[in-house]
Amino acid sequence: MSFAYQAIDRSGHPIRDVIEAGSLDEAARLLRTRGLLVTRLSETADEPAAAREPARGRGSRRGRVRWKELVYFTQQMAMLLGSGARMISALAALETQTKNPAMLNLVHHLRRRVEDGVPLSAAMADRPEIFDGVYRSLTASGESTGRMVEAFDQIATYTRRRQEVRQKIIGALIYPCLLIVMCFGVMVGMFGFVLPRFRQLFLVLDADLPASTRIMMGLADWFDGHWLLVLFTLAAAITSAVLLFRSPLGQRWWAGVYTDIPVAGALIRRLILAKLFRIWGVLVANNVGLIDAIHLARSATRSTAFLGLMDRVEKAVTEGRRLGEALQESPLVLPTMAAAVLTGEESGRLGNSLLFVAEAMESENTQIVTSLARIIEPAILILMGAVVGLVAISLFMPMFDIATLAGGG
Repeated sequence: MSFAYQAIDRSGHPIRDVIEAGSLDEAARLLRTRGLLVTRLSETADEPAAAREPARGRGSRRGRVRWKELVYFTQQMAMLLGSGARMISALAALETQTKNPAMLNLVHHLRRRVEDGVPLSAAMADRPEIFDGVYRSLTASGESTGRMVEAFDQIATYTRRRQEVRQKIIGALIYPCLLIVMCFGVMVGMFGFVLPRFRQLFLVLDADLPASTRIMMGLADWFDGHWLLVLFTLAAAITSAVLLFRSPLGQRWWAGVYTDIPVAGALIRRLILAKLFRIWGVLVANNVGLIDAIHLARSATRSTAFLGLMDRVEKAVTEGRRLGEALQESPLVLPTMAAAVLTGEESGRLGNSLLFVAEAMESENTQIVTSLARIIEPAILILMGAVVGLVAISLFMPMFDIATLAGGG
């Protein structure tokens, strides 16, 4: 049962939270053992998860838990538990070090739940948007075996690798995105400010303009007369795209097509495969059942193609077949990867083989993204230079003609 309470701690600060207990008397006793002066205690009307929503909302209004903060939390927990600290003491130490209000609210919630006798994995289940199934399963595995230090070491490695891959991909794409924005800005500046100034000059001089210059001036005139329409169309297109991708219908459509995008689709499939192999490898290496590992990995992607792959793989493993054999039947998985997994199964080292394949794929994916970025960067610069050069030639050719006529006269 859940009980909402208001209390005052030893330092005189008011506290409002929710506690789990078997009865009202038990809840009051638990609060007194914490050194709290209870001013109000009542049973909540909703289910426990719903009753904890206010605590979650307080943190969400003041920020959100970023991925790098979760990585830091995991690494600190592994270090504190490895140094001999008990679970509650480790959480309390992290609570004193946390500055982000959302993260502080999260650690506070975990500590209070653990103090109430709830397993840490169950407390993490209250916040599934932060702690995914893999994180909670590894924690539960450590709790069941009494090896929480090793479990948090594995979780720290898992979260750190995900952060590294994400940072490498984002870092490789930042510069091309900046170039695209700069190219767009140059185009707007040219057609919105530079060309109109030259148009007035050419009208005064009554010059005979080349075809390219007339086209440029026509585009500048159209932009000058319809810039509100351009802005409105652009805003409407962006808004429509955002609403489409947020709608259930749009999400289902996108989930079915984004892995088949020309050129980028192959890289996206490789990124998803590397993530799946790492999740399977980490879970299997920590004594989580293969079927459970396959099921938990479903949250790693929304691609209908890969969800179908996991359905077929789960069915094959349930029927007693090997994971590598099921992967060999899918066109989404490279034959060499499936062969490596099958070899690991035959040698009894499935978890290690899955992690080895994931490491190799992540390294190759990073190289591919970096290479594509290096190809895209000069292509964007060449395109931008070509546009600027064409505009410059179209503007200065009439000026040269006028200067020649003036000199000859």
